[in-house]
Amino acid sequence: MNKKIFFPLIIIMSIALVGIILVQAFWIKTTLDNKEEQFSLNINQALKSVSEQIQSRELRDYLAVYQKLIDSIGSPKEAQLTAVFKYVDRNVNTNQTYIYSHGILEEDYNISAKLFEPKSEDSSSILEYKGIKTTTIIDEAFDREMKNMSSIERLQRVERLSLMDKAKYASVFMELAALKPIHRRLTNVELELLLQRELRDRDIDIPFQYRVFNGDLATKVGSDNYTNLEGLKKYKSPLFVNEKGDSDFALVIAFPERIFFLRSSLTTLILLSLLFTITIIITFTSTIYQVLRQKKVSEMKSDFINNMTHEFKTPIATIKLALDAIKNKQVQNNLLKRDQYLKMIRDENERMNFQVENILRISQLDRKENIIKKSVCDLHAVINESLLHLDLLLKDRNVQVKLDFLSMNSEIEISEDDFVNVFVNILENAIKYSGEEPEIRIVSEDKNNSILIKVIDNGIGMTSDVKNKIFDKFYRETKGNIHDVKGHGLGLSYVKKIIDLHNGTIYVDSEIGRGSAFIITLPLSIKNKSKL
Repeated sequence: MNKKIFFPLIIIMSIALVGIILVQAFWIKTTLDNKEEQFSLNINQALKSVSEQIQSRELRDYLAVYQKLIDSIGSPKEAQLTAVFKYVDRNVNTNQTYIYSHGILEEDYNISAKLFEPKSEDSSSILEYKGIKTTTIIDEAFDREMKNMSSIERLQRVERLSLMDKAKYASVFMELAALKPIHRRLTNVELELLLQRELRDRDIDIPFQYRVFNGDLATKVGSDNYTNLEGLKKYKSPLFVNEKGDSDFALVIAFPERIFFLRSSLTTLILLSLLFTITIIITFTSTIYQVLRQKKVSEMKSDFINNMTHEFKTPIATIKLALDAIKNKQVQNNLLKRDQYLKMIRDENERMNFQVENILRISQLDRKENIIKKSVCDLHAVINESLLHLDLLLKDRNVQVKLDFLSMNSEIEISEDDFVNVFVNILENAIKYSGEEPEIRIVSEDKNNSILIKVIDNGIGMTSDVKNKIFDKFYRETKGNIHDVKGHGLGLSYVKKIIDLHNGTIYVDSEIGRGSAFIITLPLSIKNKSKL
């Protein structure tokens, strides 16, 4: 693929992928915000409904008492109304009825400092707000009759009142009710039941905690563990609103599992979105990697074809020249020259055959065809045989070879033909990248249950980057021009495959300008292991 097209495509695909991720994130956030907004709306509606129901219930209670008073004594006088509707509570021990004037009563509130807003370390300040308490004795007979009135009876009495009467006395009753302490106007049981019902009607069935506040002070009305909800979002609604729209009390509610509840409905969608996004990222990354890898392989194959063509051209040209020379009558009559040209043709033919066999061998190994036939061989003899294959090349380059066979146990189970090729490839590589006066040293050593072979040269050496790639297929280090160094990048790849198939290891130690050392470790045969 053309670089001018390839890299812009990668950039566009990357931008598209980032765009998809951002859209997914925006969609999730927007959905959560909408859920939060709908949740808040439902809670506020539920609190408003509860507040209205409580206030309506209190008004019905007062209207029922008023209706009973009318039924008992006719149109009541002002003094009778005052006595009845200032009734708050009775002390069963003294038979006294308490009438509470305006103010904050200590007994109305929880005095724990944790309930104050803002936070306070001292709760004693609430005592300064203690209200004034006066007492009045209400007629016992009437009080008993009012106390014994059932809710059904009160409802029936209220129904008999006209809308005009209800509206006329509503404001009066609210004023009188405001004199009552909050814990006598509202119970935890009533409040909790109303809240549960309203929330369930709106499909909100999760635990909640609540508290009634008078300004910034928490009253006794509320759940016991409300104090443990610091940091949670709270929802607020006024209680007992007067005709002016003002209220001294507020119902505050909090949900410890609010976040989990909001996210639970989106959990599946969020997980699927994350799964698909991760899949796209992995697929995209893998695709880019494969494309880059194929691009690299394509370039390497092109390099391989060019170099193989170049390597074959030389022996083909040599063979052609030798055949043309043999056709000459003078050469035909000269047996020495004719044999020389024939040997040249044979050598170049073997050279080409070796390259073709190398390529075919690697192809078979890539297809994982098990063509390795092992036998016990003397590794030193195998090395010597590989040197014979390179005799002409060694003489042509005037290479000095030094053998230091220090190993006492050189018999190992290997594929002899393959290891001849292994050392031929390593030695060819050493010669190819040698300097003006090539020197190669081959060392064998015993190492535990293995034999260690070092092929050391005084060549140009290589960088750490080249060392990491030298055993890759089609990789070939060049010196400027692609054809400066002959080869097709398959030799050392073949070497690595063969050694791996024999459970051995190979690595290279090299520095620029100081030569290279190929170090091979091969396991000994069972027979030789027993000798150690």
